[in-house]
Amino acid sequence: MRVAPRELRGVSRDGVLVRFAVLGPVAYVEVDIPRAGSAGTGFETPSQNPGWGFVLRGHVTLHGQVTREFTAGTAFYIPPGAPDHHLTAAGGTIVAGFVPVAPDLDTSDRALRRQGFRLASTHSAPTPLLQTIRSLEPSRVLRKAGTIDVESAPMGEWLFMRTTYGPMSGYTGGWCDLPHWGLVLRGDLTLTSESDVELLSSGDVYYCPAGPPGHAFQVPDSATSIDYTPVVEFGRTERQAERRNAAWRQALRSGLIAPDPQDKALRIADAKAAAGTVRGTAHGGPWRGRQQGALGGWFRGPGWASPAGRSTR
Repeated sequence: MRVAPRELRGVSRDGVLVRFAVLGPVAYVEVDIPRAGSAGTGFETPSQNPGWGFVLRGHVTLHGQVTREFTAGTAFYIPPGAPDHHLTAAGGTIVAGFVPVAPDLDTSDRALRRQGFRLASTHSAPTPLLQTIRSLEPSRVLRKAGTIDVESAPMGEWLFMRTTYGPMSGYTGGWCDLPHWGLVLRGDLTLTSESDVELLSSGDVYYCPAGPPGHAFQVPDSATSIDYTPVVEFGRTERQAERRNAAWRQALRSGLIAPDPQDKALRIADAKAAAGTVRGTAHGGPWRGRQQGALGGWFRGPGWASPAGRSTR
């Protein structure tokens, strides 16, 4: 499933424009901060919920137990739990991310208006994308000679990956049944599945549901994308892209992901996929609680809908 930039829906409140698309159990959210900055807007809503994001333009500051700066081109993870944390951003900043949503989340026009949102047109020019987005957490590059470069970092329940595809790459790999949510930063990719084919271009967001049917990325020229995969899914399927299995196995060895003795993947892991080195840090450890407020606070935290589908504002 793909959504082009001009197909994103738009809402606004407090002067903040939010573009979004619901992709199965996860939503892509892109927040455009007004020129005056984020002060007084829902973007600064305090929260104890986790957040996964990346800065497309400007910079964002995390305020909480520690203060951290996220500059343009940075992918970041905010762990859950006390004390409260909140984000601030300078005027003109654009920050985006993928967030879990309740299965019965109501995004109809009527429901959005009831929560204080104003429907907004998103037919303006797409947000200019950076050539790359890197994880703020420590990471290493996994290089598959001459074809695909992968940088990976565990971020709570999800594994973040930035993949750079060389010309004529991805044609010899097998099917992958892992689910992913991602964004194409540069170039064109063919998302081939056992039942369909889609062309992805720069700026497109995509969702690969858990298989079967399986899927594979094929690149005739070159391209770069970022995506997230739930860590727990590595223990539920045997068909996994080799580069993803290698990143997951290395994170397990390094203690960056806590192993689950019930995970089938611990018994079926392919030793050859462990080649290469990928490392990252999941600040705060894995989040096992139910994630609430999927689109609230403009990006994460309370404000849009609880898992029961009720507004929490």
